[in-house]
Amino acid sequence: MKFVKELISYEDAKKITFQELDEFIRDKYKEFNLNDCLNKICHEDIVSPVDLPSFNKSAMDGYSVIAEDVFGASDNNPIILEKIEFDEEENSKFESKNTVGDENFELINGFATKVSTGTKIPEGSNAVVMKEYVKEYDDYIEVYLGVHPFENVSKIGEDLKKGDIIIKKGEIITPYHIALLASVGIKKVNCTYLKIGILSTGDELISLENYGKEVNNKNDELKKINMDYISKTGSIINSNSVMLKSLLKNCGFDAKAYDHVEDNPKEIEKCILKILSENDILMTTGGTSVGDRDYTFEEISKLGEILYHGIKIRPGRPVGFSKIELGNQSKFIYILSGYPVAAAVQFELLFNQYFKPLKTLKIPLTRNFASSLGRTDIMRIKLTYDSNSKNTNSKLFAEPLRISGSGVISSLSSADGYVIIDENIEGYEKGDIVTAHLFKK
Repeated sequence: MKFVKELISYEDAKKITFQELDEFIRDKYKEFNLNDCLNKICHEDIVSPVDLPSFNKSAMDGYSVIAEDVFGASDNNPIILEKIEFDEEENSKFESKNTVGDENFELINGFATKVSTGTKIPEGSNAVVMKEYVKEYDDYIEVYLGVHPFENVSKIGEDLKKGDIIIKKGEIITPYHIALLASVGIKKVNCTYLKIGILSTGDELISLENYGKEVNNKNDELKKINMDYISKTGSIINSNSVMLKSLLKNCGFDAKAYDHVEDNPKEIEKCILKILSENDILMTTGGTSVGDRDYTFEEISKLGEILYHGIKIRPGRPVGFSKIELGNQSKFIYILSGYPVAAAVQFELLFNQYFKPLKTLKIPLTRNFASSLGRTDIMRIKLTYDSNSKNTNSKLFAEPLRISGSGVISSLSSADGYVIIDENIEGYEKGDIVTAHLFKK
């Protein structure tokens, strides 16, 4: 029996979904080598095991000194210090014509040692004079500028202190995180790990792999799949699976897109069970409504609990979320629309916002935008720049795109982001400040 449960609000759907995911992903992680962590989701707080730097180091090329020795130095009053040479390879052993040190050597008053940017300064020293203010001789130097204690020095723990959090749980791992982790000797990271399968349904679908090839049609006739064939038969290239796989990869997850299945209840059920047995989450597209050949939701409802079906949102109303128990394991199904824009919106609001929320920007609108009370509207926007704007707070604006419809894919590729219009707001007027969720930085 086909039915649509009572539509719920977007906020309620988001709450239900995110609460289920909170519990579900608790033990869903995998250890990755540091070089393989880029764009993945950190599964736990990672703290620094050491101070960084672990020693006082020079921030400039020059001479390491005791600051009080060069107090008052100037062009007219150069201060002379005896020169010591530092063996950087040993990193702590000092040798000179005047002194032979050991690993416990400490710089004493009246001496200076040459250092490079990033190298350790000896114990006892507390500042670096830049080489531009030093004149060198064989056994001594003249200093022409005084320095304060720890001037031109990166102090122990300046970057990180032992126990500081490097990456918080749930953060996306960036190249800069990777550099910091490497700097403190961390080679492996636990990242949130989900196996996700994608299944599209519909008699009209053609796989991208078959485009341009000769294949047998339903009547077992050999036909070349091209745009002429697509136009004559009303077929559609299955772009949803390709899109979802790319979106999931952008979230740091590897997903498998399975061959699409025609509108056949038994085949749909068979494919769903197979994919669930191999994955943690299944994302289906198509068959979410209550049409005569919309079987996906009906078959899923036989297998487990439907947590919701249909939300008050445009585009994206026909969407469902289901929890299935297989053996002693819980699995989840995102039942997404067959229309690309609706499927993308549903994915963004109910999956991506949990794992990898977009950057937001407060920005004024270029024109009015009408919305309906009682329904959340997703307004796709284009960023525009007006250098002549009289708006003193912003020269950057959000231009609502006029393209509408759940199947107009170009409205996604041309958009820079979107604005969520709450169900209690009856649209916006020109100049109103809105929160834009940006696809691009």
